[in-house]
Amino acid sequence: MGTDRTATGAADPYAGLAAELSLLGRRLDWLGAELMRLRAADGSGAPGAEGFPGAPVSPAPPVPLGTGEPAPAGRVALRRVTQGGGPRAPRSQLSGARVLAWTGGGVTLLGVVLLLALAASRGWFSPLGRVTGGAVLGVALIGLALRLHRRVDARVGALAVAGTGFATLYLAVAAATALYGFLAPAPALLVALVVAAGGIGLADRWRTQLLGAGVVVGAAALAPLLAWGWLLGALVLALQLAALPVVLRRGWATLALLAAAGPALYGAAVGGLADAAGRAPAVAVAIGALAAGLATALPAARVLAARPVGALVAVAPVPVLVTSAAWGGWNGAAVAAVAVVGLAGFAAVPGTPRGIRVVAVAAAALALFQATLVALDGSTATVVLLGQAIVATVLAAQLRARLPLVIGAAYGGIGVLIALGRDAPLDGLVHHSSSAYVGHGTLVVGAAVSALVLVFAVALLVAGARVGLVRPDAGAAGLWAPAGVVGLYGASSLVVTLALLASDDRTGFTAGHALVTVSWTAVALVLLARGVRRPALRIAGMVLVAAAVAKLVLFDLVALDGLARVAAFLGAGLVLLAAGTRYARLVAEADRTKD
Repeated sequence: MGTDRTATGAADPYAGLAAELSLLGRRLDWLGAELMRLRAADGSGAPGAEGFPGAPVSPAPPVPLGTGEPAPAGRVALRRVTQGGGPRAPRSQLSGARVLAWTGGGVTLLGVVLLLALAASRGWFSPLGRVTGGAVLGVALIGLALRLHRRVDARVGALAVAGTGFATLYLAVAAATALYGFLAPAPALLVALVVAAGGIGLADRWRTQLLGAGVVVGAAALAPLLAWGWLLGALVLALQLAALPVVLRRGWATLALLAAAGPALYGAAVGGLADAAGRAPAVAVAIGALAAGLATALPAARVLAARPVGALVAVAPVPVLVTSAAWGGWNGAAVAAVAVVGLAGFAAVPGTPRGIRVVAVAAAALALFQATLVALDGSTATVVLLGQAIVATVLAAQLRARLPLVIGAAYGGIGVLIALGRDAPLDGLVHHSSSAYVGHGTLVVGAAVSALVLVFAVALLVAGARVGLVRPDAGAAGLWAPAGVVGLYGASSLVVTLALLASDDRTGFTAGHALVTVSWTAVALVLLARGVRRPALRIAGMVLVAAAVAKLVLFDLVALDGLARVAAFLGAGLVLLAAGTRYARLVAEADRTKD
């Protein structure tokens, strides 16, 4: 091997030197390119490797394997310096700088508001001078931000300056329209949309969500100091519309939520406080906020996570609901119905994720509930609520779906509470008094409401069993036991009310309660018969037997008299005897079958 190397070196004595010079040349080329890249990133305007400022520089060619040469000593250090354009400051220092910069932006915006609003009340400058000064300041801040952004070490401040500049322009447009009347509402909204789109578009270009959030928050937070009424709602709605394309392009969930917060908050405030003259435009703004929220959530459901999209859907109908409650009557119900239709249509769109669809359906159910209570009152509202609850539970049983069951249970629970206090009062079930139904509707309404309560309880139990929530075991007692109590209340109230309709005196009342006691005992017999192999039903039957006996001793013995008392005790006693005999035989048969 030594002979070969000697021979090769003698034949070509300069070959090794040429190879070393070639390798050194490649390294010098790479170092020159890295230096030009550093100068370009530092804002000096030096051309990059491609002849343009800031152009990307091709990486150095790798050192051939097997040369035995290590990487240059300064290569790793140079990479650390050039990545990001310079040495990175500690995270705590960057956070402090960011807080200072954005705090300065907020203070500057307050100064702009004082210039535009306070100067008007003090007579400082002319109106045109105030608006022009604000606009010039906004443009100057944007220009300064563009210049600062060329330097990597100044980009934290550039974001705050740019956000302040665009928010200043937005507030200047609001003041020119609301305070001084320089612009009509329609062109003003168009200009505001262009300004907002410019700021959020710059955030898209710089790929920073913080700038977009700064533009939206800075403009929306201070806009109420310059504008009010429907114009305020329309101005913040323009911010949401301007943010939509960038939200979809970048998938910025925070920006989407911040942009939707303004229309929801201000639309609700404007709708709730609007007088008769401003109610129509307030309704238009509220419906616009609903449409914008759903229009944002529909495509966002395909690029964002479910939680932020669900939040968008949840806040979208808030202005409509607040405006509906403030308006009241059938007009308010019609406004709430718009939310019902919009949310239901959104939930019906194919491909909508299940979690977002659940939020939309729940919001639609809330809007329907409000429309019912706003349009109707008295016993009519109770009947309609219980009817809606029955429809929802039947739908849950047919579809084997839990969401309509939950909605039906919520509607029915509220309807039962209203019935207990007004339409089928508990006082009228316990005491025979003509005053029990005074101011609470008639006996006919009481009978109808009681029947609906009974039907609702039965439908709730059936639907719960169909969806797998109600089972004949002790583990599900927390679900079927309350429904059973509601059913007993409805049945008892129905029997007593019908008896009073037949004879509106003491005789009808006592006869009704005697029938109630006997019916409780009969139902207990059915439960015991069905509960031979189902412990939960057996326990429920025993509890109902105990309740029937307690009613006999504690209520019927005192409240009833004459033949009604005798009928209650005899009827209940005979049913209990039959129940005991029948139950004993069923238990014996079950034991023989088991053996």
